[in-house]
Amino acid sequence: MRWMIVGLLMAFLGAQVKLRVGSTVPTDSPWEEALDTYIKEVQRRIGPDRLVFKKYLGGQLGGELEMARSLRMGTLDMGMLSLAGIAEGLGMPELQVLEIPFLFESNEEVDYVLDKLFPEIDRRLQEKGVVLILFGVNGWRSFGTRERPILSPADLKGLKMRAQEAAVYTEMYKAFGATPIPLPAPEVLLALKNKMVDGFDQTVVFSMATGWMQQIKHYTLTQHIYQAGAIVMSKKVFDKLPPDLRAALRIADKRSEIEKIGLKLVRDEEQSILASIEKEGNVKIYRLTAQQREAFRKAVQSAYPKIEAAVGPEGRKLLSQIQAVLAEYRRQKKVAPAK
Repeated sequence: MRWMIVGLLMAFLGAQVKLRVGSTVPTDSPWEEALDTYIKEVQRRIGPDRLVFKKYLGGQLGGELEMARSLRMGTLDMGMLSLAGIAEGLGMPELQVLEIPFLFESNEEVDYVLDKLFPEIDRRLQEKGVVLILFGVNGWRSFGTRERPILSPADLKGLKMRAQEAAVYTEMYKAFGATPIPLPAPEVLLALKNKMVDGFDQTVVFSMATGWMQQIKHYTLTQHIYQAGAIVMSKKVFDKLPPDLRAALRIADKRSEIEKIGLKLVRDEEQSILASIEKEGNVKIYRLTAQQREAFRKAVQSAYPKIEAAVGPEGRKLLSQIQAVLAEYRRQKKVAPAK
């Protein structure tokens, strides 16, 4: 208690504040580059001597659930986590609706919805002890497998597939006839090497950066789930900071600009990695026809009632908000004049 009081006094007197940032994202990845872009902007505003960031990437502080809980308790200052990880770690199943399979069809739809819902999601997170700083991106998740390609829902039947630790993923796999094996990200590589799992669904960039891609032979671009990420901060830590530091960390007037930089870094890297994989030929990339992808959409519909039950009344309410904003975007796109 004594050191906390001293630390607070020092912060308010303008002394240096050190913030620990945890994540499962790999080092030397576009996510680290996006995080560094954010850090540089904050330090430009407040000065590098006021705020020092210490990064713990690659799951050094555990899985996403552990870090989300540490943020709520105030034992971790900041995190760069997926929304599904935050949802599970903070007991907020309603946030999982953003990762319902085939909810979104394009990056533009996602960006529009998240921008509109930023205040709502921030409000919900703050009620659980976490402040939303920026949205980020993991990207479009697709299926990677060791022994056989996934070209239809039937190809998943009987496979043991690593599932992210959230109902939206476990119920999805059950609908496809696969056995979900919930595992935190830091444990997946070993599980693949030991053949404890037959595959996974994950983004191209994350799969390559973590070494998962090197453990499979087939990768099918189903792009069935868009997974957003976020830079978040412990509310306990945030509220104790002086106003100028809180303003610098939130960077409200540059939020969209900094978010776009991070989104572009990851999305550009995805295309570059796909081209590299196809050139090397060690992993076969499969691109589905519209009809093949539609078969996956239809097959997963049986999971929707169970997912909606898992996310509860608040999840259904948030899903209605998302669908309303999506409908708004699609109407605007439909009536937009040709350029």
